Amino acid sequence: MADRSENIAPAFLSNLRVVLVEPKVPGNIGATARAMRTMGLSRLVLVKPVDFRTVPETRWMAYGAEDLIDNAAVVSSVDEALADIAFVVGTTNRTRGIWLNPIYNIDRAAALIAGVVQKQTVAVLFGREDRGLLNHELQRCNLIVRIPVAMKYPSLNLSQAVMVIVYEIFQACLDPPKPVRLRLAKNKDIERISYRIHDTMRRVGFTPHPNEETFLRAIRRVFRRSLQLEHRDVATLHKLCDEIDAYVGRRGG
Repeated sequence: MADRSENIAPAFLSNLRVVLVEPKVPGNIGATARAMRTMGLSRLVLVKPVDFRTVPETRWMAYGAEDLIDNAAVVSSVDEALADIAFVVGTTNRTRGIWLNPIYNIDRAAALIAGVVQKQTVAVLFGREDRGLLNHELQRCNLIVRIPVAMKYPSLNLSQAVMVIVYEIFQACLDPPKPVRLRLAKNKDIERISYRIHDTMRRVGFTPHPNEETFLRAIRRVFRRSLQLEHRDVATLHKLCDEIDAYVGRRGG
């Protein structure tokens, strides 16, 4: 067992990205960077953030981790942030009104993440300060994690939530389980095959019920519930769609 007193960050933590979606408070971006640095993380991605590079508060709160601020990737959409990610972890404290994959407490999820991150790219997705992640963003996730809190005040500040979650992941990675060595399908591959199945079903005359978006969401949910969907699985499904499309074409569909 690893000597936890050494607090040496495993090199494979470079595979993990912290993604903040539309953060509005520069201080939260800075405090997130500092939390990441203390837990051995270095890959910060910001989706449509507030102006933060020219605001002194950002660097004050990032004390000791200013380079993470300087090197943070800024992107225009969640899909862009997750395109090359093999395993996506969403964060929320909601348990109602969302049609999701299983929700795990962070202590249990951390062990799963530690097994994947050794060989695969992983992103932990954090939502807006005022309303968190939206449903369609949570649908992009392989699993959802929550932080158990006292229900009298069930909300954490964004940077506090980041600190708790990356701490649990760091601890799990100090003595990790066996790595997941499969070549997992990346987020962009799952999105592509979801739309492909949707389009192929339309070609054979299938009418989605109650509407197309609900059907597409159901397809995504099937894939996201599989925590080990491989690249070759997606390739097999594309081949199946190819054959169906060719058959429909021969029949003049």
